[in-house]
Parts: sequence; structure tokens; C-alpha cells
Amino acid sequence: MPERTSMLVSLLSSQYTRFQAMAEAWLAQGAQTFGVYEQGRPLAYWPAGQRMLPPDLTAAIYRYDEVIGELRLTGLRDEAARQRLQAEAGLISYIVQLEHELQCMTADLVTSQDQQLALYRLTQAMRDLVTIRETLQAVVNEALRMLKGRAGFATYVAANGGEPIVVQSSACGLNNEVIWRLYWQLQTEDRPLLLREDDGDLRRPPGVHNLLLLPIRVRGMMMASLGIIDRAEGFGTPELKLGRAITDQASAQIERILLYQEMVEQARLRSEMDLARRVQTDLLPRTLPEVAGLDIYAYSRPALQVGGDFFDFINIPNHPFIFTIGDVSGKGVSAALLMSMTRTALHSKAQFMPSPTPASVMRQSSEDLYNDFTRIGVFATIFVGQYDHSNREIMYTNAGHAPVIYRPCHGKAELLLADHTAVGVLPVNNFQNRYLAMRPGDLLIVATDGFSDARNADDELFGIDRLLAAVDELAEQPARAIADGLFSVVDRFSAGHPQDDDQTIIVIKGAAL
Repeated sequence: MPERTSMLVSLLSSQYTRFQAMAEAWLAQGAQTFGVYEQGRPLAYWPAGQRMLPPDLTAAIYRYDEVIGELRLTGLRDEAARQRLQAEAGLISYIVQLEHELQCMTADLVTSQDQQLALYRLTQAMRDLVTIRETLQAVVNEALRMLKGRAGFATYVAANGGEPIVVQSSACGLNNEVIWRLYWQLQTEDRPLLLREDDGDLRRPPGVHNLLLLPIRVRGMMMASLGIIDRAEGFGTPELKLGRAITDQASAQIERILLYQEMVEQARLRSEMDLARRVQTDLLPRTLPEVAGLDIYAYSRPALQVGGDFFDFINIPNHPFIFTIGDVSGKGVSAALLMSMTRTALHSKAQFMPSPTPASVMRQSSEDLYNDFTRIGVFATIFVGQYDHSNREIMYTNAGHAPVIYRPCHGKAELLLADHTAVGVLPVNNFQNRYLAMRPGDLLIVATDGFSDARNADDELFGIDRLLAAVDELAEQPARAIADGLFSVVDRFSAGHPQDDDQTIIVIKGAAL
């Protein structure tokens, strides 16, 4: 058996161009160095001649449960790069394990040199195949050569209900209806079937003298089959054993393909989620506005997944100061896309209307968004506020948004209920403006339900009452300290329970002019 330390060297030698392509892709993305290491010593690294630097990211290469090497990367350290490096190390581990299995198979089949060589060739032929159709075709071709059949076919039915697959050799001559009838017969019997002319078996298709049907089990289920037609000498026990060895190899290869496809899909989804989160973050205002008479702070903390929270400020010369905050129903990339669309609609109306008010901005935005929202079955809660510095008051309208908390300078925090339904529920909303005094010490907090709906380890909600009490305790502090304090209170309450939803907040406090 080859030493495990030489296995990675052998793989690197045979697949050097692929490792080089992998390294060039990392360098193009901004990495400084990329290397393959075994027992702490470099086997290869790029760019050639570059001084080796301490790695920012590493990913272990395994043979079964044993670490036999690692990939090292400098110059990148973000989560997406870490996950990608681990995925590539996992793929190399899979190839190493496959090479090991090939070597073990070669050692074990010493009793039959012809079968040993044939199965090795089959595995080698399938090693670089990445689709199930290609794999089945290779299995049919090699099985015909090994079992000396006249023709053959293979079928596959995905567990998730995907498109079924049929492949045939050129001399097969059976139509798909006959092949699928045989497949379902095999599914019913759940064991290898040998249909011979001598037995007068009526399941045997016309024109076929003998037929060996073998199930191919994947993940414990019969998901595929192999059929070999008309072996001149007939099928006996040796052919059945060899056929089972062939289907075992096919089963292992199909399972590896499914695992690889799932790994690629998961990496793609993680990449998309990371991109969506970065887009969502980039859409939020990069700086806080400076408005005479107001102390303003806003922050959005995403959950594990991207979501539909947003806030925005419109603060341009000769134009009233307007702020918005909202929450689109749902989670994930779809919610992030709808959030972007909602924010853009509100922003454009608030910025370009000649005399905007919260009610008029909301009314026109709601009309623009209603058809799109109802078509895909979502809605959005939105709060729009506008500051009038001459009267020291905030004019606002609220489309189903909560929690909204107002605390006058010498009063208690109270929850302001929404006056209107969420956007996307009704085709027409008669939005009305409401007014709040915003003199020094008066406080308005508009948050998303990620605060009130936060849960602890006992699945208990944080709730509105705790939120109001926290606002009263923090009310004398500046806007940023109030927001930080509310985040801290919620974090202490929900310790031991992951953040379920985005948490977004705008704190506006009256200040001296």
C-alpha cells in the first residue's frame, strides 16, 4: 500500500494543471499566495518564487478521518473565501479518497486479474465524470465489455422527482416504454432478475434471448438499474457477482456526484447570500444626517440570513428632512430584492416630489408597489417621518409598522399604533399625517420587530413592555447611546438563542438648535 505522505504528491503531480488553475483563480481574486502543504512543508505554491507568508486561511485535506495535508492562503480572510477554500479542500479530499479506494480495490481483487483490471478501468473511466448520464453511459459500455453482452441499457430516477434518465448502447433496440416497464418490475422484485428464453419468462422482451437486470442502490434506495442483454454463454453466478461489483461502483460514483452537486449548490447559495447581504448593507446610508434641532442615530444588524429591513434619509438643500424605515415580509434573497425595490420607490418619491409629505409619499409608493407585492404574495410595513424645524415637530404616517415608541421629555414611553395597513394589503390606502412634538429631550424610536420578537433560550418573547421599560431607562442619553443600550438589553435577554430576524432602528431625539 503506498504511503499516505506520497498520495498527495502523486495527486499533485498528475493534476498539476488543475491545482495551478485553482491557484491562478485565487490570485486573480486578490490573494497574495496560495499553496499546497503536506506535514507542514510546501509541495507547491504560487506565485513561483514568492516568499512564503504566514497563512490567513487554511483548510485541511483528509483521507477518511486523517489529515494528510492542507491548503494555505494569504491575502484574503473573509467568510466567503474561507468557505470556498474549504470546498476546494473537500473536493481534493474526495479525489484523494477515490484514489485510495482505487488502490485498495486493486489490492483486494488479486483472485481475478481480469476482473480486477476491468473494474479498475471502469472506475478510472468514471473518475472524471460529473454528470449521472455520463456515468450511466460509461457503466453500460464497460459492463458490456466485461460481461460480453450484445447490448445494454441503464436507467435513473432521482429521489427529488427530477427528469428520469435512460441510456442505451447502440445495438439495444428496446424502446423506452419497454425499458421503464423492466425498471418498475425490478423495483417491485427488489432483487437482481435473470430473464431467460429457456424459462419462458413472459417479462422477457420479444427478440431477447437472456437478460440480466441489476438494481443500483443510492443512499439506501433503488434509484437506478443496469440491464445486460444476450450474453452468448448465458448468465451464471460469476457474471452475477461481477455485475454486482459493477453496480456497486456505479452506486458509489452516483452518490459522489450527488454529494458534489449538493456541495456546489450550497457554496453557490452561500455566495449568493453573502452578495445579497453586501448589497443590502451598501443600500443603507453610509453617513448619518446632520439636522439642526435633532440628534439622530440609525443602525441595522442583519440576522444569519439577509432579510427585508431598511432605513433611509433624504436630507438635501431646500427640501424637508424625511426619514423612512420598513420591513418587507419574508427572508432571504427575495426579501432583500423587494426591500431594494421598496426603498427605491420611497426614496424617489420623497426626493423628487415638489412638496412631499409622509402621507403623499406613502400614497404614491403604495400604488406603485401594490400590484408587484400582491402578485408574489408579500407585504411591507413602512414608517415615513418628516421634520418641520420651524414648528419643532415631526409629521409622520405609519403603514402597519411596529414598534414605534414616543417619549416626551417629561413623560413615559408609549407605543404608537399604526393608523394604516401594510403596503401590499389594500389597493388604496387613505394615508393621513400625524404629528409629534420634537422639542429638546423628546424622543422618537422607530424599530423593526427584530427587537420586540427576539426570543431567549426558553423561547420567550422580549415583548413590547420590556422595550418600553428599556427606553425609559435610557431616555436621558444621546441617540447613539440609546440605540446601543437597546441592542445590549435585547442581546442579554436572548443570550443562548440565535438572532432570528434583522434588527433595525432609528433614534431621533430633540436637541437644542
